[in-house]
Amino acid sequence: MVNYEDKIEALREKNLLDEMEAKKLSKSLNGHDDLSDLFENEPRKSYRFFWIGGIVLFVVLGTGLLYNGLVSKEEAVNVAWSQVESTMQRKLDLLPNLVKVVKAYATHETQLLTDITALRANASQLLKSKDAAKLATLNKQMSSSVMKLFAVAENYPNLKSSEQFLQLQAQIEGSENRINITRMLYNEEVGFYNSAIRKMPHKLIASVAGFEKRSYFKAEENAHKKLELGL
Repeated sequence: MVNYEDKIEALREKNLLDEMEAKKLSKSLNGHDDLSDLFENEPRKSYRFFWIGGIVLFVVLGTGLLYNGLVSKEEAVNVAWSQVESTMQRKLDLLPNLVKVVKAYATHETQLLTDITALRANASQLLKSKDAAKLATLNKQMSSSVMKLFAVAENYPNLKSSEQFLQLQAQIEGSENRINITRMLYNEEVGFYNSAIRKMPHKLIASVAGFEKRSYFKAEENAHKKLELGL
């Protein structure tokens, strides 16, 4: 171990240091028996900062990936819902013409036509609100009423044979099939999304970032009994 006091004294005796300079140098080296002591903690500090920086970077990147994953799942739900909206709107656009055609032949079905018109109006409002559960319930009632109307057409030969009625019937049935397909696709995406926001660690991000559970496009059991036309 180097004795710095002796070295400083030797330098002073050789007039390489004056007394004041010798005292300052001695004071600066006080408590350090080896110059390596001045630097031995530097690598430790560097490694400490390296690990802290690495952990912070990992947390930031991990949080970003989790957030982006939830955004992607939510966007998939939105895209699927837009398909449901599109097919539902096509069906709603066909109903006024159907009511008009039926009125021309089936003069005794006023109440049924009134119900379909009211249900269509309510469905248009629910499309804007994006309430999938209520819209599914309403669509179930509306489909039931339309099916009744098609059945009633059997009592009106002229209506049943009307080319316009037959075209509308085929188009509405096709729209209903497309609604069923888009409904299944939407519910699948909602299932992926709802499951993700309930599981860790996504749940932490979801609660902070405001990701909320989405409703399925699925009618309640016995919806035709519960549904009111004034929804």
